Amino acid sequence: EFETEYIVTYESQANGETLVNYDISIINSKADVIATKYSLAIKKVEVYDVLAKDKRGDIKVQTDTKDDTTTITVELDDQAIGINKKNNFSIEYKTKNITTKVGEVWNVNIPQVQNIESTNKYDVSLILPTSLGPKIYVSPTPSAEKNDNFKYYLEFHKKDLLNTGISASFGSYQVMNFQLKYQLKNDTVFTQIQEIALPADKSDQQKVYFKSIDPAPIRVREDRDGNILASFQIPSKDTLEVKVTGSARILGRQIAPSFGSKINKLPGDLVSKYTKTQKYWETNSEEIETISNSLLSKDASVSVNAGKAYEYVINTLDYDFNLAKLSSVERKGAINSLKTPAESACMEFTDLFVAITRAMGIPARELNGYAFSSAESLTPISINLTSGDLLHSWAEFYDPEYGWVAVDPTWGATSGMDYFTKLDTNHFAFVTKGINSEYPLPAGLYRLNDTDKMVEIDFSQDQTVYDPVGTSSFDQAKAFAKPQKVSMVQLGGVVIACIVFFGLGYLLIGRRVLRKSKSNSH
Repeated sequence: EFETEYIVTYESQANGETLVNYDISIINSKADVIATKYSLAIKKVEVYDVLAKDKRGDIKVQTDTKDDTTTITVELDDQAIGINKKNNFSIEYKTKNITTKVGEVWNVNIPQVQNIESTNKYDVSLILPTSLGPKIYVSPTPSAEKNDNFKYYLEFHKKDLLNTGISASFGSYQVMNFQLKYQLKNDTVFTQIQEIALPADKSDQQKVYFKSIDPAPIRVREDRDGNILASFQIPSKDTLEVKVTGSARILGRQIAPSFGSKINKLPGDLVSKYTKTQKYWETNSEEIETISNSLLSKDASVSVNAGKAYEYVINTLDYDFNLAKLSSVERKGAINSLKTPAESACMEFTDLFVAITRAMGIPARELNGYAFSSAESLTPISINLTSGDLLHSWAEFYDPEYGWVAVDPTWGATSGMDYFTKLDTNHFAFVTKGINSEYPLPAGLYRLNDTDKMVEIDFSQDQTVYDPVGTSSFDQAKAFAKPQKVSMVQLGGVVIACIVFFGLGYLLIGRRVLRKSKSNSH
């Protein structure tokens, strides 16, 4: 009965407040039907100062908010009569949810438009002050882009927005200060050496600086995934709390999948290490092989193929927000996630992506860590433990053109935005799991009770302490080590040193029991 056209303008101010204007045209498809009312539903955005106008002036407007949706309804007084006649009017509102500042980075997030394919036209103009800082990324790629001394001007058309919202970041980089606690316990009559994982540098993703490690470790090593593992000696029947403080510079970048390398250019050693089947990554199962074979295009780049796996995952699994209310969640793995796709947390999105990508012959790994979200309905993180600690899980794949590329299929599914060609500066990885799908454990899971807060993160306002030519995080951690003589116990002429590495499972919510494969990551 009607066709619609939209010209939408988002203009943000230096304080983050955004003025949104919809110029709307309703076109009659029939001569005997006219539009008398129009409703605009806005999800997950708080709006105020709502106005509506047509060529005669202000028109009556009503707003109703229920759950996470605000509906703006206008009375169309200037009714267009006749086939192909247009009724033109505008709706305007303000919001502080579109452009937000996190630390030193400004993030712009415009949710995906529902049913955009049914419109004749949908053009978006995004106008931002250059005072937000240098551009880190914009996704999707604008149809047109320019800037002057005061403003960025970005243009998008319907074809750009069919499957995604708009996201962008501005600023040099993000800086997070951290304090991590690790609680260790030795229940045996022997001295034990227990191992913890410290945050590590990741090329083009994060640079870590340690301020203190207290007490000092007796040994620091680096595993094949680049994790920093620090060892501590614990006397018999005793406990130890390790406190690690420092800062991390979180970087942002954007890739162009079509410019990635061909699959036959992948290094053989990485393919050998990072395409193997693992618990939770059942790459050799018939179902995973069938999916990967249907998606794989050997003529396309590594990144294009990984993108197909990403799209499959976000279109197959549904995030279950009720899981956030539980004290622990069973980690199901890739195969089982396909059996109950509507009951998925971040581990299921990650495991399925890693399994399918590996089955394609593309190296892939899992990342666990901290992710800041200002809108958990769009970008859910995790359950909030009694202590308030939060963990998240995402993934990375390897393309020779770009190196390791981090992606977040969970947030891609829940927000409708692009978390494949770029990852924001709000993800801080604590551990990388590629050689082993269950080890090492990330900070936050080494705990003896439910009340102590193990992970504390804040956003630094001081950018001066970061020297880009600093030493690696591994070398920094090694400098804290103070080797000690390990206590030995003599039994029947055999010398025994008890060394314990807690890598037997993924679950640890308030207890030092690691033999069940559960997760507190959502």
